[in-house]
Amino acid sequence: MQASHISNTSLTTPNTVLMVRPSRFRPNEQTAKDNSFQKSFAMSQVAMKEMSESASNEFDEMVRTLQKNGVTVEVFNTENEDTPDAVFPNNWLSTHTNGLLVTYPMYCENRRNERRDDIVSYLQKHYDVAQTTDLSYLEKDNLIVEGTGAMVIDHESKLAYVCLSQRANKKAVTAACKLLGLTPVFFSAFDANGTAVYHTNVMMSVGSDFAIVATSMIKDCDRPLVLSTLKESGKTVIEINEAQVNAFAGNCLELLNNRGKRLLLISQTAFNSLDETQLALLPNDLTLLPITVPTIEMGGGSVRCMVAGIHLQRKVVDSKVNETSRPSPQTRIRLVKEGDLEGLLALAQAASPGMTTFPPDRLTLNTKLKRSINEEQKLYKKERPDYLLFVLEDIHSGELVGTSAIFGELGKDDSFYSYKREKVTQRNNALGVQYTHDVLHLSHHFEGYAEVASLFLLPQYRKDFNGKLLTKVRYLFMGLHQNVFPKNVMADLRGYVDEEGRSPFWNALGSHFFPMTYAEADLYGAVNGNQFIADLMPKLPLYVNMLPDDAQHAIGKPHNDGRPAMALLEKEGFKFTNYIDIFDGAPSMEAEVATLKTVQTTKQMNVEIVQNVTEGRLMLVATLNQPFYAMMAKVSEQGEIAVISQQTAQALNLSSGDTILLSDI
Repeated sequence: MQASHISNTSLTTPNTVLMVRPSRFRPNEQTAKDNSFQKSFAMSQVAMKEMSESASNEFDEMVRTLQKNGVTVEVFNTENEDTPDAVFPNNWLSTHTNGLLVTYPMYCENRRNERRDDIVSYLQKHYDVAQTTDLSYLEKDNLIVEGTGAMVIDHESKLAYVCLSQRANKKAVTAACKLLGLTPVFFSAFDANGTAVYHTNVMMSVGSDFAIVATSMIKDCDRPLVLSTLKESGKTVIEINEAQVNAFAGNCLELLNNRGKRLLLISQTAFNSLDETQLALLPNDLTLLPITVPTIEMGGGSVRCMVAGIHLQRKVVDSKVNETSRPSPQTRIRLVKEGDLEGLLALAQAASPGMTTFPPDRLTLNTKLKRSINEEQKLYKKERPDYLLFVLEDIHSGELVGTSAIFGELGKDDSFYSYKREKVTQRNNALGVQYTHDVLHLSHHFEGYAEVASLFLLPQYRKDFNGKLLTKVRYLFMGLHQNVFPKNVMADLRGYVDEEGRSPFWNALGSHFFPMTYAEADLYGAVNGNQFIADLMPKLPLYVNMLPDDAQHAIGKPHNDGRPAMALLEKEGFKFTNYIDIFDGAPSMEAEVATLKTVQTTKQMNVEIVQNVTEGRLMLVATLNQPFYAMMAKVSEQGEIAVISQQTAQALNLSSGDTILLSDI
């Protein structure tokens, strides 16, 4: 999504940036020789420590501001403490809309240590990186091109504006532009003292339809080429002077937020330097985002230098979670989507036999997948969906590890059968005999109810509240949409089977009326519906005492793997009212949606995002808007505000100020 008049995509103008938190920040003594924007670093250890702490605080506030304004930020911590310029990652790394990731040769020795394989690996894992190219080999011949510091790229027009300097060697830039498919526009620029401008991006910024540039600093013979190229590519040129360059007015960057709104990332120092005439030339739909970073600016760079734009498509399985702050959270839940079929099939095979509503049949599962996707659209029309399938995914691997589902209304299209277990007393006064028997009556009791079904979790994930998440998310979802779902809900558990996978109840009853095994009947009903039950099942009451002992003991008894699920249902407010599954005798549980614990404890709160939540409690957190995501996460409730970590916010695609759903666990 983007502003309607802009022709570029969200990859051309990025809505995701990469940032590296500084450690022992200071003006780099090695870069001071040609970076006239740096301030003196001769100071006491105490002052250096205070400077470093101040830089870290400015960094964290900038991250919060970006996130609050809908920009996704991938944050990494500095690993090598002898890299004072690590906070400026755009010089060693760039990404491009064709899937290319490039690392660059750096001019100063200690800046070469900023290049990090772990960051490259993270991007390869979570984004569609088609090719990775390392140009650092050029350093051995002193051929330098310091990324998007040296090259100000117009991604849409495929141009690179380059101010030649020790950080931008013409031969190295030409090689980089050939690799990137860019046409270089070379020029020279100097300050009033005749010193070459060390990085192009301190004096120039090119947006989608505007350019901020210090034309007066460009060499006379080069100025016409730069201006004509900018104008031919449709840019409104906003000229700034050298004093404004020194205030970092040229060191800004256009971004898109997650709602398609255009932002201009600019420092407060730079913003303060611009006059009304210059500001009036900026596009009307461009929101300026001034950020205060005076300490970091002492290092010779500003907010644009602090971000490396990610011009890559995020992988479908991506979690938006920074691996540097793992392990929590590990899983999140969402509605099923295209591309999930193979994962669903693997889960169904692991759950078989015994999970009637989720058979290991590719055609059936594909039908369920597409049905859920289509039915989801009914919610937006305030209509009742017939079926919704949720999946639990491992955030870091993208693997589907669990499922749960909601059937919107039982009996609407296909009859729903249960057995009602009741006591019948028979007596004869003449003989003085009285017998009380348990009898099973065929029933349609649950027709008109919603059903929560298809709950399955891989054994290795039966920890860390994953079972609760899969279970409770359905209640939260129905509570959120009580206006479309039925008043009552039921849950049909898996029935007891012996160590060899045989169902005593089926063997004693169903096998006599259906020409198939229990597993075959289970699958047949899931694929073809329940009419065959109405046609073949006996209609008369069945006396329980006529069944074998093992079948009698299986009535109302859940599968061994289903006992935790039954306990969760009971804690939630479900009750077993003596209705059982007609195939395996499993207990059927029921409740009113409005009385469920999750529904009663759910509340809506506005969210604030911080780096880490140190004080708080674990809660079920879900998005109010689409797409729907939910997870267990630590939350600190501060009045009317719910404070969550950046990691949680990224996993749920949230920004500060968004409204979320919270429920007790």
